[in-house]
Amino acid sequence: MDDSIYEVTRKEYVGFVNQINPDCRIVENESENGITHSRILSKNTGVILCERVTTEDEEKYYVYEMPQVEERIAPKPILHLELETIDEVQAFVDMLAKIRKDN
Repeated sequence: MDDSIYEVTRKEYVGFVNQINPDCRIVENESENGITHSRILSKNTGVILCERVTTEDEEKYYVYEMPQVEERIAPKPILHLELETIDEVQAFVDMLAKIRKDN
């Protein structure tokens, strides 16, 4: 089976997993020949919802099926900062140091 149509980025995978209620999922890990498969299955249906495949060189992420409505929780907002220059990084570190000093 060609899983490439189910492949997602790490960020998309993490967001997907965070929407699955921990009480409604089963995590299965399987390793063979240097390849590790970490699957998340629905407790209600037994269907594989998503999977992370890890080799020595890379990780790939797949989302196969959406969880049922009762298996979902509201996603938590995540702040993502992308600092592109040394000046931006320095300004950010200086800001954190000032906040820490004030507290």
